Amino acid sequence: MKKYYKNEILFLFGLWRIWLFAVAFLAVIAIPAFGGRFPYANNQLMNTGLPAWVWGFGNFDGVHYLRLVQTGYEGSKFSQAFFPLYPLFLKLTTVGNYYLLSALLLTNLIFLAALYLFYRLLRLDWDKKTSLKTIGLLLAFPTSYYFGAIYSESPFLALVVLSLLLMRQKNFWVAGMIAALASATRVVGLMLVPVLLIEAWPVLVGSKSVAGRIKAAIGLLLAPLGALLYILYLQVSFANPLYFLNAQPEFGAQRSDFIVLLPQVLFRYLKMLLSVPVYSLTYLNVSLELLFTVTPLLALGLFYKKIRFSYWILMLGFLLMPTLTGTFSSMPRYALMTFLMLPVVTLWLGRYYKVALMVLILLQAILLSLFVRGYWVA
Repeated sequence: MKKYYKNEILFLFGLWRIWLFAVAFLAVIAIPAFGGRFPYANNQLMNTGLPAWVWGFGNFDGVHYLRLVQTGYEGSKFSQAFFPLYPLFLKLTTVGNYYLLSALLLTNLIFLAALYLFYRLLRLDWDKKTSLKTIGLLLAFPTSYYFGAIYSESPFLALVVLSLLLMRQKNFWVAGMIAALASATRVVGLMLVPVLLIEAWPVLVGSKSVAGRIKAAIGLLLAPLGALLYILYLQVSFANPLYFLNAQPEFGAQRSDFIVLLPQVLFRYLKMLLSVPVYSLTYLNVSLELLFTVTPLLALGLFYKKIRFSYWILMLGFLLMPTLTGTFSSMPRYALMTFLMLPVVTLWLGRYYKVALMVLILLQAILLSLFVRGYWVA
């Protein structure tokens, strides 16, 4: 593998980051800020002395992560909805009182590292041209700006990709350790457990090496520990092991405490499309949430035979787990985690790749503009 791919990825990342700031800058000029504000916005964002096109990348979940860095779970009501690893990263790397700038810098550096790791994972199966075009498609994804915002998307992506890379290299116990960190970042990180089982199964049942089987088994035991330890912490500290789930309704996502199956959620969304005013923000949100759920699910079905089985299971889990709470809220963001199908999509697009890229970038500009001005997107 030639070394200059690193410069190409750095160039793509830099172009993407400049584009995001440019769109945010123009959005601040052209779009009025949303009237309602989310908690802590004044202290965490507006009073930092930074322009709105910079602090806008800390909107919504960002203020809660920044608050967690400063007060911990005890001083931030309902913050238990957010898993601990990302705010811990932020706390350890914050310089002085520059919480926002430190968080933005760390998150973007992690995303750049994730892109390098993703390229290495891609090169196990695809040529250089397809791999780089896949990176471009990920950057052009309509909600990829969450990778550059104060959200857990970047560290989660990096940990998932690193764990998969280690699995492919048969380093199962380290892969399990990284998977544990992923499950301490987001609950859907638990989906790495069945993926690790699939990848390690030939070693577990067919290897003549006892040491190899033991290491694979250790990896499987380690993988869910991040989430399990957080659940234990919630039980000990707040007498509620499912506090991360019970706190969700406080954020307006209308999530259910019991399991709701996909057909029921689809029916609910179709009813909303028929009942809410077409020219309203609610209709836009419902449409986006439905689009970013159904489209990747259909793509998974279409490309089933072209995607590595363990990857397919991982993406299906990433898509379905959030819907079990009875809503597609945030699915435009969660759909980012279908990144493993992007090389197949790249090849499927063929000569229409550049056209698709332009359409995606245009949609990204619209959604980012709304996001930085305080309008709910995902």
